[in-house]
Amino acid sequence: MNKKETTRILNNNKELLLVHQKVVDKLEQRIATLEKVLASHAKCIGEIRASEIELSPDLRKKVVKRLAELHVSK
Repeated sequence: MNKKETTRILNNNKELLLVHQKVVDKLEQRIATLEKVLASHAKCIGEIRASEIELSPDLRKKVVKRLAELHVSK
């Protein structure tokens, strides 16, 4: 392998590394967004659990079922 071939291979590897770095950056951004959403949901769940409103088991089942239907329809 001569110097020209070595340089070409190194340049190709640098380009591949840049592509991978961009992918990793986008994945990190997505993970950060999902972490924020998770934290928001956890906060809401905590607020619901801390509230003084108690649902009967039947009403709780109906609410959960309706929320699941709404989630699936999106």
